[in-house]
Amino acid sequence: MASRSTTLLLATLALAACAPDKLATPTHDAATSDVAPDVSSADAAESPDATAPDSAASDASAPDASAPDVTVADATAPDVMVTDTGVPDAARDASAPDVMIDTPPPDVTPVDAAVPDASVAADYTQLGPHRVALWTGSITGTQGTARVFYPMTAGTTRFPLVVFAHGFQLGVNNYDRVLTHITSWGYVVASVDYPGSILSVDHRNVQAALSAARAAFASGGPSGFPAGARVDAARAVAMGHSLGGKGAIMALLDDNLFAAGLALDPVDDNPSPLGRITDATPSIAPERMGGLMRPLGMFGATQSRCSQLGQSCAPESSDYRQFAMASPPGATVLTWALRNFGHMDFVDPGCGFVCGTCRGGAAPLDSRVAALKAISVAFLERYARGDLSAQSWVSGDRRTAWVRDGTLWDGAASTLPACP
Repeated sequence: MASRSTTLLLATLALAACAPDKLATPTHDAATSDVAPDVSSADAAESPDATAPDSAASDASAPDASAPDVTVADATAPDVMVTDTGVPDAARDASAPDVMIDTPPPDVTPVDAAVPDASVAADYTQLGPHRVALWTGSITGTQGTARVFYPMTAGTTRFPLVVFAHGFQLGVNNYDRVLTHITSWGYVVASVDYPGSILSVDHRNVQAALSAARAAFASGGPSGFPAGARVDAARAVAMGHSLGGKGAIMALLDDNLFAAGLALDPVDDNPSPLGRITDATPSIAPERMGGLMRPLGMFGATQSRCSQLGQSCAPESSDYRQFAMASPPGATVLTWALRNFGHMDFVDPGCGFVCGTCRGGAAPLDSRVAALKAISVAFLERYARGDLSAQSWVSGDRRTAWVRDGTLWDGAASTLPACP
């Protein structure tokens, strides 16, 4: 990532000019209603929002990447360990419809926090049973304004917590497409920011922001957060993309109150133009991965290794496979490499010139976006809720089917898509 320096600096400056909203924190009032205006009714789900650009999900069923403002459910995972699956070679497709509003009314029966019947598997490519609401406001220990999505469902069930960290020079509002989908399955998802600039970012601050947000919800929730949102911070999952994915792995290693970690194309590198290994920007694979004690899921993208404008956004020497290979024997580590998918394809469409600095996958991306959504939910169901029926999606027949149809890469050099 150190090779990105000048290119990424120019790219970021261009993004600030072309799409400043993608670098700025949201301006929603923390005291606003639990339900964002564009998420208030199921009818909204059938609006033009559903026609997201091809670079994200061009299927008619796939929602617009500019998903309405919503709040995501908490994804704290119970202490559940499974047999190590090694380093899977492929990743699945993820173009499931967005969670925004096309879900049952508020009186829908909440997803039970108890372990479901393992004989009945849900279809995680579809929206879950919960309508989604959004809250924005500050969370102690994090930077700026957080976006918290939560299920707008009556009842007493508390929802697992997922704390999400964005990638380098991206923002809390760049991942609504995936985070709202997760929320619809009964999770509270908090997308949080951390200090840093293009010239200086302390990777420890990413980890600290994730843990601070978890602690805030564990102690009653951020000031102004709706009391009726019912967060279960005792089952929390650390999640993130790129640098945020690395931060999620660091949090999982150091904060034993996170039950699991889920990283989207994590990179063990320093993306700053002045990038080098320091105490503030450490390498953790292989140096620290031997301490992994809880389940970790990681997505990769086959085109992340490809050069664009003279840089690779996820070099093979520091991509998701390095974290997996450095994990200790017996650790629960699952990987899914999305085939013909790029590093910035995990981000909502329209993120500006910065996303153009990374090589993307071949459009349409619908099937891979659907797999991304479905596998993310399945991982949380398996390791946050202990739902055994979700196992086939993360390491069984459903995963195998995605490998067979080319949504996930099978790990063979002969099937690795060429770089343009």
